[in-house]
Amino acid sequence: MSTATTKSAHDIAISSFNSNHSLYDIYRPSFTPIIVDPFLVDLNLATYNKQDNTFTFDNDKHIVELACGTGKFTKNLIDNGWGQNLSVVDPSKGMLQTFKQNFPQVNNVVQASSYNTPFDDNSVDAVIIAQGFHWFADEESLREIHRILKPNGKLGLIWNFDYISPSQDSIVRESNYYNAGTRYYQDLDLKSNKNNQELLLQQYFANQKWNDEVTKYVYSFDVKVPQYRHGKWRSILLSNPYFENKVLDSFALYDKLIDKDDVWKYWETRSYITDLPQEKRDEVKAHIEDIIAKNTTDESYDKETNRLIKPMGTHTVVVPVKK
Repeated sequence: MSTATTKSAHDIAISSFNSNHSLYDIYRPSFTPIIVDPFLVDLNLATYNKQDNTFTFDNDKHIVELACGTGKFTKNLIDNGWGQNLSVVDPSKGMLQTFKQNFPQVNNVVQASSYNTPFDDNSVDAVIIAQGFHWFADEESLREIHRILKPNGKLGLIWNFDYISPSQDSIVRESNYYNAGTRYYQDLDLKSNKNNQELLLQQYFANQKWNDEVTKYVYSFDVKVPQYRHGKWRSILLSNPYFENKVLDSFALYDKLIDKDDVWKYWETRSYITDLPQEKRDEVKAHIEDIIAKNTTDESYDKETNRLIKPMGTHTVVVPVKK
């Protein structure tokens, strides 16, 4: 039975996601199987078959996806065969509205926060949080996740990210890496330059000057709300009574191809941008467009699609429950 708590989901998160859930669904990136499948192996939800380079998924295991949003990550689970043993949770009515439109076949959809879930004690094999743990990275959430996980269960976190940040400091040297589809991967030489990986990742994101400049500019508004890139979520994960201090990190790098006119729409879905007055949002939009106009060349565009090349990363984190 859930332990009562007075905490609730973050107000800015709820307001933002209730208002921009449709834009979020259209313009936020999904998660590639190139890193999702090994992530599920790390969570004891799948097995890798080395002989034919395939994965077998254990659909009998019960997954709870917290902060499911519009289902950006959920699609991977459904594609890999999960159905009745998948439960999704989100506190935003707007997000769940779009989720249900996207995945009418998912029956167990719950509007709730990470602090109070309806699941029985010791009933869940894995809890997955995609693009959301930074909103509720506290001991109260971890206590609730601990409650519902079975012994030997695991917590899995996954984020797409736009730039090097404190969330990758020092850990990038000890992590697994995957080329999820970037033309810049071979130039990084990550394995033989373990002492310089932070710098190599900085260079990776700087491959596209327009993106480098836009990202730094937008981040200047990110001062009020919790974000993955701040790295504060990691300290509670490493020091709490509910999970082992054994964190497995993996990274994937890929190129997101984006229409020039959609760059603003991509950034507009950020909660700290949504929270700005309309006049300020218009100003930000105009400045982003100006940066793109001044910092793009022929090398900024993918030759086949004529879309802008945006270097991106994905970070997965897996921790075992302490029971």
